[in-house]
Amino acid sequence: MTASSNSAAKQVWDEINAEAEASQDVVGGSWLSSDTAARACGSGGAQWVLTRLGPGTTGADRDRVLADLAARWQAKGWTTDRSATTGDYPGVQLRYPGGSTLQSGFFVRFRTNENGSSLQIQTPCTPGDVDQLNREKYAEKHTNTPPDIPGASDPSATATP
Repeated sequence: MTASSNSAAKQVWDEINAEAEASQDVVGGSWLSSDTAARACGSGGAQWVLTRLGPGTTGADRDRVLADLAARWQAKGWTTDRSATTGDYPGVQLRYPGGSTLQSGFFVRFRTNENGSSLQIQTPCTPGDVDQLNREKYAEKHTNTPPDIPGASDPSATATP
């Protein structure tokens, strides 16, 4: 495939990344990205999984965030299922579709508890040259959310003796 054949994949990335960042704004606070590189899907297709890590929510704020995200996604035709999450850090999640993925591979999921939130969106499988997209680092260069780099400290952090 040629670079021009990547226009559909790039458009999908741009649209899904914009939605991820708008959804992050609904929650507020600082977010980091742990997005995948483009990966092969279908016959000559490319897709990404956007994973964003953000602040936790509690009480009424959590209810507001969940209601606002559900309304935002409903306006896009994404009817969410809301369910409790369990384990060491129980919380709540919104997911569309309710289970698995759409035939295109698309899904969106937001999970939140008092310790943190995560937003995960898998782009639909779209025609594109995975190798070229990754050489170009298209996704890395076309997001405003800074990367989650293990071991790196927050630039505002101060050392303590």
